[in-house]
Formats: sequence, C-alpha cells, structure tokens
Amino acid sequence: MKKDRTLLNREEIIRYLGYQNQEPDEIMLEEIKICEDEFYKVMKPNFHYEVFDLKREGERLILADDSFEFLGEDIKKHLEGCEKVAFSCATLSLGVDELIDQAQKEDMLMAFIYDAIANAVIEEVRANAERSIANRFPDYFCNWQYGIGYGDLPLSLQPLFLKRIEAEEKIGLTCNDRCLLVPLKSVTGFIGLSKKEQENKSCNQRGCQTCNHRENCIYQKKVVGE
Repeated sequence: MKKDRTLLNREEIIRYLGYQNQEPDEIMLEEIKICEDEFYKVMKPNFHYEVFDLKREGERLILADDSFEFLGEDIKKHLEGCEKVAFSCATLSLGVDELIDQAQKEDMLMAFIYDAIANAVIEEVRANAERSIANRFPDYFCNWQYGIGYGDLPLSLQPLFLKRIEAEEKIGLTCNDRCLLVPLKSVTGFIGLSKKEQENKSCNQRGCQTCNHRENCIYQKKVVGE
C-alpha cells in the first residue's frame, strides 16, 4: 500500500486525544504536527485480505473448505445472509511500535499523541481495505470489519486466522503467545459479503458497541455524550 499523508486524519487524531467540543490550543497543535511528521517517517501502512465461500452445517458456520470455524454467536449474526467472507488485516509496521515505546521512556505527552495518531491511521488503513473489497466484488453488499476479540468472538482464533491468509508472509503480521498482534498497531477481522443487502442488526455496529474493551477504553469514555 502506498504511504500517503492523507492517512493522517487530523480530525480523528484530535478525537483520539480526547477532545470533545473544543479544539487543541496552538501549542498542542504544534506538538501534534511535530508528532505527525515523525510518525510519517516510520509508518509502513499495509493491508491484506482473502475472500472465501461460507457454508452452514446446522448451528456451525465454517469456510467451505472446512479450514476455519467461526465461534460465538455475534459473528454468526454479523455474517447472517452472507455467502462469502473476507479475512482482512491491516498493520502500520514495527517502526511505529518502536516509536511509541521510545517516546514512553522520554516524553509521555508525545507517546500519547503517537498512540492517538496510530489509532487514527490504522482505522484509515482498515477502511481502505473495506473499500478495496467492495470494489473487487461490485455484485455483493459488503458489511464492515468485525474484529477478532469483539463481542463473544474469541481472541484465541487469531493464530489460525493469520496462518490461513499467510499474514506474516504477506504483510509481516504475526501474534504472540497471548494472541496479541505484532506489530501491536494492527487490526484483524471479518467482512461479510452478501448478494442481498442485510438488515442493520444491533450486532452490525462498528467497533465500540461490540468491543469487549469498551468499558475501560479511554477513547470511548471521552467521546460518549459529545
């Protein structure tokens, strides 16, 4: 994926920094600009996806080749009515992780800003992946990326997911023994493809509403009630 400064969505960066109905002052804006420039130097945004046929056997939802079974009720609702599913992942590079780690040792404000930038940029990369899938399959309706770890979709599926689409070989994305992604600033998940547009069910809400970490998320706490 081509590196592009438009991925540095200033409005989203400011949102992730916790600002609600106010703008950062000039000093803070200058700090953000400095961090954006340093972040841009090290980021290597990339995404990869593969699309598979689905099949259903009673209560089970699995890939047509039997290589992967979807666990949990929430993902089954997300993929209800879908004939295909995209395994999609995106990452920003180990350089971003190292930049944040170094800042945490030297300047916590910069570390906080880098983290906000990373969260905003990975969302832009994820959205680009969704658009790529939609463009590739114009005869299908595509829903949004349901992340591994959302709802009751277990994080333990991460290794098999990554292996199934050769994520390490394609974009250098792996996970550790706790199933956490490496590089850390990465996302994985499933996008359903259907011939008919699906009703927008309660489970089909982006990110926050179905995330297991929403109660403790500092970004969620900041933006709720804006």
